[in-house]
Amino acid sequence: VTDMTNGRTFSVLLKFSLPMLLSVAFQQLYNIVDSLFVGQYSGHGLTALSVIYPLQLVITALAVGTGVGVNTYMSRLYARGEVAKAKATAGTGMVLAVLMWAIFAGVSALIMKPYIRAMANAPEAIEYAYQYGMVVCIGSLGTFLEGIFSKVHQARGNMRLPMIAQVVGALTNVVLDPI
Repeated sequence: VTDMTNGRTFSVLLKFSLPMLLSVAFQQLYNIVDSLFVGQYSGHGLTALSVIYPLQLVITALAVGTGVGVNTYMSRLYARGEVAKAKATAGTGMVLAVLMWAIFAGVSALIMKPYIRAMANAPEAIEYAYQYGMVVCIGSLGTFLEGIFSKVHQARGNMRLPMIAQVVGALTNVVLDPI
């Protein structure tokens, strides 16, 4: 566990905030690259990305929000020296992430078509949005798990590993976009 009480306040804040800032920047980078890439080929495809983007924000909010709750509780446990309870909390967080994903994916599958029809009217855009939305929502397990994974490491003061995971994910997406 990293001691966060030593050092000047500015230095400690910089040490912990800079990796988070880079992590979030890279997370948004792949959304920008997706839009740039798809926009070159299809206006309807770009519409599909725009329609599904709010769902991606909901996924991120649920995943990060759950992770922050787990992180906060684990940090308190570590501060009290209750390492076994903190580790158990990490396991519970992983189970919670999988359950939240399952509920979100199930609800998304049920409401996807009506949601898209309310947001777009071109048949081609609706079809693209449906296909993309199902991949994003059903495939969001990784986002839910990463939301816990990052916060579990951050609870111990490890800000670099979650940042590296975000950067690798974003770069992988940039490489896979043309494929």
